[in-house]
Amino acid sequence: MNKFIITESGVLEFGDVQLHRELIPHGENTCHGGGFWRINHQRGIIELYGRSFDFGAPEWSYLKRINETVIPASLGYPMFYKREFCGEEILEPIELQQ
Repeated sequence: MNKFIITESGVLEFGDVQLHRELIPHGENTCHGGGFWRINHQRGIIELYGRSFDFGAPEWSYLKRINETVIPASLGYPMFYKREFCGEEILEPIELQQ
């Protein structure tokens, strides 16, 4: 499944994994939440949604950098977060923290 986490060091990591914990980098012990992702070509956006069952909802205040090696950065699509995937149309833009 397409999942993401915000690592302990503040990096937004993406992957096609079974468990969110598989995305935690070697040397780190936990993360600041996570969820699921998909590319919406029709809308021209990358949708991040939901929450990790193990680590909870993403804590965006920890986000410092986005690792775009899994999601093709060449798409140039902006990223948005939806708390729920089905039925909700409120999209929150993803912003890096200083």
